[in-house]
Amino acid sequence: MNRQGRHLLKLLIIVMMIMFAQKCLVRSYNQNEFNKHEKQDETDDVLREVLRLDIVKRVDDWPHGIKFAIWNNTDFVKVFEDSWLEMLDKFIAPGCNIVDIGANTGDTPLVLAVAAKGGTVVAFEMGPPINMLRINKRLNPQFNIDIHNVAVSNKTGTVSYESGCDGCNGGITVNKNSSYQSRSVRLYPYLLSQYSKEFIDNICMIKIDAETHDSVILADLDPRLRPKLIWVEWHRSYQFFDYQNMILEDLDFCTPESDNLLNISYSLGYQVFQPRVPLQRVKGCATKYYESDLLLLQNQYVKQAEVDLRNTQAEAVRLSYGYNLINSYGYNLIE
Repeated sequence: MNRQGRHLLKLLIIVMMIMFAQKCLVRSYNQNEFNKHEKQDETDDVLREVLRLDIVKRVDDWPHGIKFAIWNNTDFVKVFEDSWLEMLDKFIAPGCNIVDIGANTGDTPLVLAVAAKGGTVVAFEMGPPINMLRINKRLNPQFNIDIHNVAVSNKTGTVSYESGCDGCNGGITVNKNSSYQSRSVRLYPYLLSQYSKEFIDNICMIKIDAETHDSVILADLDPRLRPKLIWVEWHRSYQFFDYQNMILEDLDFCTPESDNLLNISYSLGYQVFQPRVPLQRVKGCATKYYESDLLLLQNQYVKQAEVDLRNTQAEAVRLSYGYNLINSYGYNLIE
């Protein structure tokens, strides 16, 4: 074959390769489109199925592509908590795992799943909301949410559940007349029975909303489980000298329950902040300092931030009450 023939052969081979590549690209595109439509069809099928359920009032569209089913037996308004994301983005590394104790119908696990950016949310719910939690997990398969239908406490066994709203919200009770029973577990041993040590070591946050049982759960935290961040409820009843008769405690005094909650937090090695940015410390347990939720940051983490601040000479702005706003970390530290 002469030189011209060899050039023509090479050219022909190149053209055939280009045509083959184009064919592969078209086939791949068509397959991707097919998969996309198939996935959308599956999503639509699930949505239609959920909407036919008697316990579902409606399904709302939330940010980040979330579909959220509203329970028929509650008038509570559930919304996507953007303020949580604003806060958690400053402290949570992508891919870490989060524990949610008191996951209810799924409003908090879904927000935490967005914050975890690929990590897993371990969602505990002991009461009737578990059914809606499972539905909302099914509506949002893009997130890693593991559901556990057990109560978290300081002992293993069986506990009673009580709710003032036909199951829409409730927790552990000593009321022996309760008809709803649940298995109870201690957090760390239970996690060890379900997950690897590597998974547990990658837990960066625990959220607790257990209707006055939060202090019990906190006090029982194993020393080997100390996440950077704990989000805990400061129950509304803790503001009252007599909750049944709605007699508020004096603004300058602490109820025993509030005192216990903060003291347990300090004893575990955490500092207590208001759950919003810029962060400010909670000054004490007195009623006038009450917050519906508390943000606990590990002492070591706060100390490291102070060291990093000095090393990098980050700008700090003095606040009138004697705290520092650390711009590079987004929270306040006492000098």
